[in-house]
Amino acid sequence: MTEAPSSSLLSIVRLSDFSPFQREPQRPAEFRTDDFDRKFDSDVLIYDAFRRLDGKVVLLGPPLFNLEPLLRPDSIRALPGNGVCAFRYRKLDRHMQIIVDAPADCTALSLTLGGHRAEVAVGANLSERFAGRRVLLTKTKNNDPVWIRDWVSFNQRFHGADALLLYDNLSDTDVTQAVKEELGRLRGLEAVEVLSWPFKFGPQGLDARRFWDSDFCELGALEHARWRLLAEARSVQTGDVDELLLSTSGRSVFAAAEKDPFGVVRYRGRWIVGTDRTKVLDGAPRRHAQYDTVLRRRMARRLGLLAYDSVACPPKWTAVPRRCPEKAQWGVHRILNWLPAMRVSTDFCYRHFREITSNWKYDRLEREAFDPAVHEIDQDLIEHFARWKAD
Repeated sequence: MTEAPSSSLLSIVRLSDFSPFQREPQRPAEFRTDDFDRKFDSDVLIYDAFRRLDGKVVLLGPPLFNLEPLLRPDSIRALPGNGVCAFRYRKLDRHMQIIVDAPADCTALSLTLGGHRAEVAVGANLSERFAGRRVLLTKTKNNDPVWIRDWVSFNQRFHGADALLLYDNLSDTDVTQAVKEELGRLRGLEAVEVLSWPFKFGPQGLDARRFWDSDFCELGALEHARWRLLAEARSVQTGDVDELLLSTSGRSVFAAAEKDPFGVVRYRGRWIVGTDRTKVLDGAPRRHAQYDTVLRRRMARRLGLLAYDSVACPPKWTAVPRRCPEKAQWGVHRILNWLPAMRVSTDFCYRHFREITSNWKYDRLEREAFDPAVHEIDQDLIEHFARWKAD
């Protein structure tokens, strides 16, 4: 297993380091929760600056919002030399990128906003670390390293994963060594990167549809992974450690994406819950393989016509990076701005384990009484576990 450095490689620029400005939220005040201001990232301007494979430099960060008018045609200069650089501003969903035509000998950029100047180092492209690999891409915050190992092991067994890119979002302790020790017990894992992503996660929406406008962190990590580390990967599966992807056909999801005409596969999920019949006892270590109960599908209709499961988990996806057009944006539940990525396959369905959690977002450990009208035993999951020998 090749281990890349786990320390942060980011060239971070914060507004408070060089200017009096702050990012101002766009959400109307009446729709902000009591903790909105504490969670909102008003300060980070740039997550990272690095070369793309095509030689251009990308400055990647949260949306500019009120700061956008301060970005002028001469705002970016190459260092050394101080020559003005042409650039293109990409305004994306909860995310922005500035694509800079910088000379090959440029080692840093000067960025001026409203008369205030910052310098940002330009990092190298790191895509060779995952070139040709089938990569699992995820984030963590206080997840048990054993859960991470189990998640990787399951995806090795059923999908042929051979690499992991893990973004650590402000865990309470340094998870790098513990994760690598756990993953060291697995065979066939060829590349691992644990990257610190030290940014506020951000306030989430009010419900499933309203005001998803201020949680910048995860979307930034996905696009960072795409352009700096995974541009040459064979294929990439996104997901979370509390999700296991089942194949109804026996095919690997990586192979399915690689053979797809557009290079992308998308699939829905179902909730796995703890009930009064679950084997895991309070206070005992929780593992994926100890659960077997799924929420029954609750069918409804949109517009009176289209049937859907009203308790299903939103889709996740697997894709071939080099086949994603530049205009597309890697999102959590779909690749945005790309019509082929809207399709949903029935060949795969992930299971979302409610109790595999550190409860960093909300309490998911409250048990329910098993109710045959609400719950059912997941035979598909049981069969997958029987073929997978978790330690």
